[in-house]
Amino acid sequence: MTARLNVSPQVAVILYEAYAKISGRMGRNHYAMYDYVRVVMSKITTVDSFYVGLLHGGNRVRFPYSFDGHLHDDSDSHTFGQHGLTAWLLVNKKTYRYSMDRGALLSKGVSFGDVRKVSEDAVAVPMLRPSSDGEEVFGMLSMQSYAAGTYNNDAVSALEWLTDIVARVLMREREDRDALSDLRLNISEELQSTFLTSDHIVEYLVEQVGEVRRKVEDAVNDDSEALGGLRAVLQDVILDCRRIQAELVELTLTADDRPTQRFMSLTPAEQTIALLVADGLSNQEIADELSPTSVNTVKTHLKSISAKYGMSRRNQIASDVRRHLGNVNIES
Repeated sequence: MTARLNVSPQVAVILYEAYAKISGRMGRNHYAMYDYVRVVMSKITTVDSFYVGLLHGGNRVRFPYSFDGHLHDDSDSHTFGQHGLTAWLLVNKKTYRYSMDRGALLSKGVSFGDVRKVSEDAVAVPMLRPSSDGEEVFGMLSMQSYAAGTYNNDAVSALEWLTDIVARVLMREREDRDALSDLRLNISEELQSTFLTSDHIVEYLVEQVGEVRRKVEDAVNDDSEALGGLRAVLQDVILDCRRIQAELVELTLTADDRPTQRFMSLTPAEQTIALLVADGLSNQEIADELSPTSVNTVKTHLKSISAKYGMSRRNQIASDVRRHLGNVNIES
C-alpha cells in the first residue's frame, strides 16, 4: 500500500507529476527511474548525494545507482555488517533520519562519492514487501546533504512516498520472475546450477564498463573544437554506460538467491555441518571432525537442516550448499 502523502500542496503537485511518469514506461528502465527520483527530490530539497541499494542473499547490498557532488559514481556491491545502516533498516523497517543519532550509523558504513566530505544530514527509507512475517526490507533509497538541518518533514515524507512507488514497480517485476522460477521445479539440478550466482562476474563487468565511461567523460570535458558534434553522441554513450552498469548490478538479483537464504537460516552449528556435508563427509567423518560431537548429534542437526531446506536427500543439501558458496559448475 502506498504511504499516506502528508506534504505541502506545492510538493504534492511535484509528486503527482512524478507518479504519472514512474508508473508509465519509465519504470522499465530502472536507471532512468532512479535518476528521475533524485531529480524530483532535488526540486523539493537539497540533494548532494543519493543512492539506491538492493539486498541480495543474506548479507549483500547492491547499489545500482549512486550520485554525489554532480557526479554519478560506479555501481557497486558490498557485504554489510551487523551494526551499520543497512542492518538497522532490516531490523527497524522504518525511515532513518540523521537526527536520530547525529549520523553515527553513517560512519559505520562504506563511504561513496567524495570521501573528503562528510554528510551533515541524511535520510534513508527502506523498501518493503510482504513476507511470511508481515513485511521485509528488500532495499532502500537514501539522500544526503553536506549542510545540517536540510531535511524537514516535508522532504522526508516525499522521499518515503517515492520510495514506496519505486518498491511497487520492483515488486511487480519480482512477482513475474517468481512465477517463471516455478518452472524450474521441473528442470534438472544440473541445468539449474547454470543460473548466475557469483559476484565476481558482475563486479568485473562493472569495472570494465566504468573504465570505458571514464574515458568518454574525459573526451566530453575536453574543450577542443575538434570534437564538434561528437559531444552529443559521447553524452549518450556516457548515459548508456551508466544504465548498463546499473543493469549489471541488478542482473544478479534475478539469480536464485534461495541457497543463500536457506544457508543463513541455519544455526552456526548447523552451518558447520552443512559445509562438511557439501565436502562429501559421512556422518561418522563429520563426528570425527567435530570431536567430541557424537554421530547421533550429527544426525539430529541433519534432520533439522533437512527440515529447513525442505530437502530429504543428502546430495540435494550438499548441492544447495555449494551453490551458496558460489560454485557454479556443480555436479549432480
